[in-house]
Amino acid sequence: MLILAGLSIKSIAQESKPTNCKLSLGADFATSYLWRGYELGNSPAVQPWGEFSYKGLTLGTWGSYGFTGDYKEVDLYVKYTHKDFTLTFVDLFYPGAEAFDQNFYNFKQSSTGHCGELGLSFNGSEKIPFSVFGGVILYGASSDPDPSDSTSMNYSTYFELKYLGALNEYSYEVFAGFTPVQSTFYLTDGFAFVNVGATVKKSIKLTDDFSLPLKLTLSTNPEIKKIYLSLLISI
Repeated sequence: MLILAGLSIKSIAQESKPTNCKLSLGADFATSYLWRGYELGNSPAVQPWGEFSYKGLTLGTWGSYGFTGDYKEVDLYVKYTHKDFTLTFVDLFYPGAEAFDQNFYNFKQSSTGHCGELGLSFNGSEKIPFSVFGGVILYGASSDPDPSDSTSMNYSTYFELKYLGALNEYSYEVFAGFTPVQSTFYLTDGFAFVNVGATVKKSIKLTDDFSLPLKLTLSTNPEIKKIYLSLLISI
């Protein structure tokens, strides 16, 4: 049913006239939710998303819901892309998480259940097969408290480097993510690699107009000595 719905949406999009505006939606199904070297939740997850774009500006939402209800996340974001660079601000919220205030409209720095990150990325190009991302947590002391003052921010920072490649019908990424200084958010005491691994992507053609993208990720977090394997299917 989901595949047929995707075909219908794609068909409608193809019939409309080209404009500077674009509306997109979809969902991913992950055997486990991996994020920057950590496994969030203890079950497979469905991850719906939607975006509205005008030229280089995009407004979007993304979420993750564990099949057993053990983990939930709802993100709102805005990003602007110019040539090979993207500036992103994302607000993360965790419905049902007992450790955080569940009042969605509470944005008080010391008690809000929200967490906001500002990030800048170089997305790579035909001549430069690398991407670079850097992000810093700007608000949400409950999620990222200063070790010496739980009402103040730690301003945790994360950087990630990727090599982008292709082999036959596959594309792949080899990545390494690290925190440069102590981070409450990423549970590190100083400089540390927390996300090292590789992702392989392939699209399986189902019809002339529709393909099913697959993404397999093998990653490890050297800081906590964990390894993960996850398959993601996109609709």
